[in-house]
Amino acid sequence: MTFRAVQKQNALIAVGLDTLLDSDAAFCYKKNMAELFLLSGAARIPQETPSSLVAHFDAWDVPGGVISLPARLQDELKAVRAEHAAWAYDFGRRRVSGREVQDWLRCGENLSMWWCSLLYERHPKMTPGLYEIYLLRVLERLLDARGLRRVCLCGGDERLARGVAALCAASGRSFRRHGPPEASMRNKGGKTGPEGFAGRLYRACPAPLRALARFVHWLATVKRKLPFSPFPPPSDSRHCAIVTYFPNIDMRAARNGRFRSRYFGNLHDLLAGNGLAGRLHWLFIRFPAPEASLDECIRLRDEFRRTARDGASFHYLEEFISIRDMAAALWRFARLGAASLRLERQAREAFRFAGSRFNFWDRLSPCWAESFRGWRCLERCLQQRAFQRWARLAAPRRWTLFPLENCPWERMLTHAVHTAGQGRVFGVQHSVIRPADFRYFDDPRAFSAPDCAVFQPDAVRGNGRSALEQWLEAGVPAERLGKVEALRYLYLAEVKKPVFAGRPKRLLVCTSFFADETGAHLALLAETVKAGLLPGFEVTLKPHPCLPARRYLRDMLGARAAEIREAGGAVADHLLPGTLVWASNSTTAALDAAIVGLPVMVMPPAGDFDLCPLQGVPGLLRTGSLEDVASALAQARPLALSPDYLELNPALPLWRELLFGESR
Repeated sequence: MTFRAVQKQNALIAVGLDTLLDSDAAFCYKKNMAELFLLSGAARIPQETPSSLVAHFDAWDVPGGVISLPARLQDELKAVRAEHAAWAYDFGRRRVSGREVQDWLRCGENLSMWWCSLLYERHPKMTPGLYEIYLLRVLERLLDARGLRRVCLCGGDERLARGVAALCAASGRSFRRHGPPEASMRNKGGKTGPEGFAGRLYRACPAPLRALARFVHWLATVKRKLPFSPFPPPSDSRHCAIVTYFPNIDMRAARNGRFRSRYFGNLHDLLAGNGLAGRLHWLFIRFPAPEASLDECIRLRDEFRRTARDGASFHYLEEFISIRDMAAALWRFARLGAASLRLERQAREAFRFAGSRFNFWDRLSPCWAESFRGWRCLERCLQQRAFQRWARLAAPRRWTLFPLENCPWERMLTHAVHTAGQGRVFGVQHSVIRPADFRYFDDPRAFSAPDCAVFQPDAVRGNGRSALEQWLEAGVPAERLGKVEALRYLYLAEVKKPVFAGRPKRLLVCTSFFADETGAHLALLAETVKAGLLPGFEVTLKPHPCLPARRYLRDMLGARAAEIREAGGAVADHLLPGTLVWASNSTTAALDAAIVGLPVMVMPPAGDFDLCPLQGVPGLLRTGSLEDVASALAQARPLALSPDYLELNPALPLWRELLFGESR
C-alpha cells in the first residue's frame, strides 16, 4: 500500500471501529478484540491475530486492516501538540517546596531558564525523543478509545519495549513480547560515520564537564575574536534595531560594501527611503555557514561599519559580553546545576501530559541535564547577559525587530528590551509554519501571565493566510496578530509563471538541512535511477549548503552518480520552466516551486514528524516508494495555492503600517 492510501485507510478503519463500538455488537468486539498487536520494524502479523486489532508503530505503508500509528498521529497531531504545550506551561508553574519550578530556575535573573530550556522550546529536531513520545501518546489514546487491556509487541528494540511496557504498567494493562527484539532503529542524530575517541569521550562526560570544555573552546575560537565593543554615543532618540542571523546575506552585495540580509530583503530599501539607515542598529546572531568563516564574517562586519551605508552599527551578540558578564554567567550556571539536581526527584514524576499515565522522563532526562547544567544552559546564561547589556547600552529605540521562530534567544531579547524600556518588539515570521513546528505554538496562558507576557513580542506578524490561521487556532491573541509581506519570497512576485505543457524535461532534486531526511531522499533517488524511471530527464541535485550530498550519491550509485549534475547558488536560480521539483520532507524549496507554478513532489517523513511546508495542499504528490515515484512522475501538475497563501506585494504596504504607522 502506498503512502497516499494510508491515511484514507486509517480513517475508514477508525470509522468502522467507532460504529462497531456504538452498536449492539460492542460486547462482541470487546470480547474478541481485547488485545492490540503492535508491530514495529519488519515484524509481521502473527498467526494468532485473526480477530484482534493490529497497529504498526513506525510504518506508514501498512497492509489492509492494519492501523498506522504515524498516520494516526498526523490526524491527532494538534490535540497532542496542545497537550504538550499545556504541559510545558504547567510544569513551569508546578510548586516544589512552596515555589514554582520556574522560580527555582531563575537563579539571580528575572527571566527563568525554564522558559529558555530545550524542554519548553519543544523543537522536533532539537529535542530527540519527541517523535517516539508522541507515538506512545497516540498509542495510549488508541488503547483508551478502544477499551483494550492487553498489548503484544512484535518486533521493536529494547527501548521501545521498555516504553510500551511502562505505558501498560502505568495504566493497569498486561504486556507481552512476541518474537525476539530487533536492533535499535533510532536515528543517531544524523551521524554518517564512526565517532572518534574524542567524540566518545566527550559524550561520556557529565553535562557540566562537557559545558566547561565547550566554554573553553568558545573562548579560544569565538570570544577571542569578538572582544567587548559597546555602542558609539547616540546622536538622537529615533533609533531602531534589527536582530538577525549572520552571515545569511547577499554575498554579491557584500563584496561591494553593501549589507543585504536575505531575511529582510526589500525592507532595506524601505528603511533607507524613510531615513532610518543611519539610525538602524544591526545585532547578529552567529550561525556557522559554509560560505564564510568567522574571520571572513568579521571582515565583512568591519567593512559594513566602515561604509556605514546600511546601518548605524553592526555587532555580534558576543561583543556585549564583558569579563564581568562571563563571571556572572558561570556563577548562575553553577546555581542552575545545583537547583536542577535538587528538583530532579520531584520533576521526573511530573513528566506526563494531562490525562496521560505515560511518564516520559527517561526519554527527555538528557534534555533536562543539557538545559540546566550542560552547554545549552551555559550558552544561554551568556546570551542573556549579552542581551541585557546590549539593551541597556543602546540609544532609546522606537522598535526592535527579529525573525520569529520562537527560539530561546528571542525570548531573552524580548525580555531584555521590555525590561530596559526600549520600545516595542516585533516578531515576524521568516519562512513557513508547519503543524509540527511545536515551538511556534505556546500555550495561550503564556501570553497573559505577567512573567511570561514580558518575553512575548508586542506584535506577531505572519506572512500569509496559512500562518495566521494556525496561530489563531492555537490561541495566539488576535490583538497581537497581523500580516506583513513575505520578504524572503518577494522575488516570486516578479517571476512569470510558466505555462505547464506536458511532461517536464528537468528534475530538480532539493535535499534537506537534516541528514536523516537527505539520506532517505538520496536512497530513493538512487533506486529510481537504477530502476530506469528517469529516461529523458536532465537530473540536477540542489543540496542544502550546510549538508553536501555528492559523496552520498557516489556511495549509492558509484560511477552512475556522474549522471546527476550538482548545482549551487540560490534555489530561485534553478526554478526554470519545464522543471519538476522533487523536495525532501522539510525543505521550503517545495513552497518556492509551488508558488512559481512548477509541479512538485515531496518525500514523506521517515521515522519523524511531517515537516512538509505544503502538507494539506490539494494534489500534493508524496513519494515514499518506487511505486509512488513512478505515479508522481506520470501525474505531476502545478499545485493550486490560494492567492493569499503568502503576501507578495513589493510595495510593502503592510510593513509600512507596522513600522511607520502608515495606513494602507
